[in-house]
Amino acid sequence: MGNEDKNLYIDHSEREEEGKDLNETWGGSQEDFYKSIIRNQQEDIGRIGRYFRDELAQELYGMRISLQNFTNRHGDFDELRSLRDSLTSLVIELRNKASLLYNPILNDLGIFHAIDEVVGSYKQKLGFTIDIVLDPNLKELRHHIQVRLFKLLTALFEYLKDEMPIQAISISVQLVESVAVIKVLPYYKENNTLQKAKSPDGPVRLKKVMELYNANIINDTLETGMVFQLTI
Repeated sequence: MGNEDKNLYIDHSEREEEGKDLNETWGGSQEDFYKSIIRNQQEDIGRIGRYFRDELAQELYGMRISLQNFTNRHGDFDELRSLRDSLTSLVIELRNKASLLYNPILNDLGIFHAIDEVVGSYKQKLGFTIDIVLDPNLKELRHHIQVRLFKLLTALFEYLKDEMPIQAISISVQLVESVAVIKVLPYYKENNTLQKAKSPDGPVRLKKVMELYNANIINDTLETGMVFQLTI
């Protein structure tokens, strides 16, 4: 809540048991105040993701191992087999959800290594080559911005894999003041003609992807090079 002083914000959300306010004052602009709230929310989301991955999923997996040991000693039954399968599915689901909330590679090693891991997995598993050039200054971005950019790029990779009838694509990410500019370069075939997208519905899907991460589409045509902007 703001008082008459535009540079002072007071949080009345916490109270002592006696009912007295525990006021936390904020000295700074309203924009910085809201940014601090968003940053705290991102940190909370990360803690939840780490709990899912490092504690809850591990505990459930331990239960599955104990159940497996029990059936090894006393024999397997349909009910136990069903329970074991359910625990396995639940562990997988928790780890998938944890990755959406908290990316351990990104958190521990930074955005460059995280993107390298994703690009490498596409090439190894699908033969889809992504040639990507990243602005060195990306490492200076705040962690929650790096997470947002990483999720946007991985969603873009998936879109290109599904919609482009090619096995290679070139992408660059540059920081221009407070904007990350993402460019997908045109792809020429051997006869010097431009490659076209597979589906006529591709632009609609691309629009939804960009809306999800609050990114702007400057150009969505592969023939002339796709350009996107992410305000950071």
